[in-house]
Amino acid sequence: MLHSLRLKVTRRFLIYLNLLLILFLLVPFWVSFRYLEKIFIEQVRNQALTIYHQIILTRKWIADHGGIFVEKLPWVEENPYLLQIGERTKIITADHTILIKQNPALVTRQLSDLARENNLYWFKITSLKYINPYNKPDALEEVALKSFEKDQSLEEFTKITKVNNRYFYRYIRPLYTEASCLRCHGKQGYKEGDIRGAISIFIPFDETYKKIVNYKILIILIFTIFWLSLNIMILSITNKFIFNPLYCIIKLLRTLKHLYNPLQEAKSDKKEPFFKNEWALLFESINQFLKEINFYQEQIEIKIKEAKEELKKKTEQLQKLLENKKFLISNMAHEIKTPLTSIKGSIDFLHHYFIIKNSGNLQEKDREKLKEFIEISQKNIIRLINLFNFLVDLEKHEADLLELEYKRINVKALLEDIVHSLKGLSEPKEITFKISVDDNIELDADIEKLYIILSNLISNAIHHSPQRGVISIRVSRKDKMVRFEIEDQGDGIKVDPNLLFEKFYKGRSNGFGLGLTIAKAYVEAHKGKIGAFNTEQGACFYFEIPEKLV
Repeated sequence: MLHSLRLKVTRRFLIYLNLLLILFLLVPFWVSFRYLEKIFIEQVRNQALTIYHQIILTRKWIADHGGIFVEKLPWVEENPYLLQIGERTKIITADHTILIKQNPALVTRQLSDLARENNLYWFKITSLKYINPYNKPDALEEVALKSFEKDQSLEEFTKITKVNNRYFYRYIRPLYTEASCLRCHGKQGYKEGDIRGAISIFIPFDETYKKIVNYKILIILIFTIFWLSLNIMILSITNKFIFNPLYCIIKLLRTLKHLYNPLQEAKSDKKEPFFKNEWALLFESINQFLKEINFYQEQIEIKIKEAKEELKKKTEQLQKLLENKKFLISNMAHEIKTPLTSIKGSIDFLHHYFIIKNSGNLQEKDREKLKEFIEISQKNIIRLINLFNFLVDLEKHEADLLELEYKRINVKALLEDIVHSLKGLSEPKEITFKISVDDNIELDADIEKLYIILSNLISNAIHHSPQRGVISIRVSRKDKMVRFEIEDQGDGIKVDPNLLFEKFYKGRSNGFGLGLTIAKAYVEAHKGKIGAFNTEQGACFYFEIPEKLV
């Protein structure tokens, strides 16, 4: 993308693209926000209008009934304005209860104070000809009252203002003189239908204002993300399919032109601006470029032909090397295994002859010593034969020459046989085996190789298990595969699990480091996979091989 910015056409495209995106995205987003803001304010206005009508109904009801009398409580005082107009403000009932008369203005003011104490809203009656100082209009109310008097058709006056560091929605609506109002306000010169004042309502607007601000931020953020995403997406697509290919072609053509005619290139660069020369160079160099392509294509075909011949020779040499390796593995295995087998047979004969047949001709001390050495020789020759067989199998596996003899095997019987054969290792540690396998699980496999795989994994688990440990052996079917899991209660795997299957990796064991390696080779020869992982109690080795031979 940065490379393509070297083209003037790319820079101009970016400028026009952003102008169009801002024009076609900013306007809808701005209209959406203004509409959302209008909805919020309209909701608050409806709330204020409801309160206004409730106040009007309350005042009308009180005025229609000539005021209301309330019990004289410590905080209830006689209304001095009613006394001035000759109204009776106090009566005493038959049970000697004192009742004080309240006019509509006083009752609604008390309702306003109660609503304000509960953080709901508050309101007041205001007038340019006020009697009570409480009704004196503030600056906004004075503007609204004068507007109502100037324009009789104006029904309301609204504005969002800040009072004592708090936002309020101010709703001011004219208060008209009714017949029931003239009784108290007729002396002020009002007539029925005159605008006597206004009801000024204060609706807390902090929460709504915060919502509007938050939505404004959200819309700006969405617009920015959408604008950037669209910009990047369009630029990425155009760069991929237009500008980057164009830049590469221009760069290639300029390079070729400079190589074959540098003087003309330099002269051309001085005369024409780069923007004009981008397309000029492209079209002017097509013929020359095609000629160069044809020339290099001929050269490439020659090189490919030579490479094919060389590859053919290397392939023949590699085939010979593979055949030699096959011959070497087969013959070396035969040549080495034959003397080893002969030595084993000789040691078995000596064991039989001297220890069993001629035991009476030897002293007890000599017989025991001879027996010990012969048994050590037997164990080591067996170990050497097994090691040799493993190494040969590993080489065959790496050369893809390992052959298997498939048979139908009952898994449970095989596991029981292996666990029984390893009693010599498990009984000193008092190991407990938990075998979980169905009686009917069978599979097609090389029984000798499978026996070695399981023996190596189980003996490895015994080796790493603590005294009186438990080894869990689980077998299950999964997607036409048979999965074996051998879990111990040892210290777990301290290295990369893949390292355990490397050739000659010994870890803490004293062997040759081939047990897990040969197990992996045999599993892979069965077209399976093997691995290990740590559990909460120790380590778990697993392998999977196909259930049936395909």
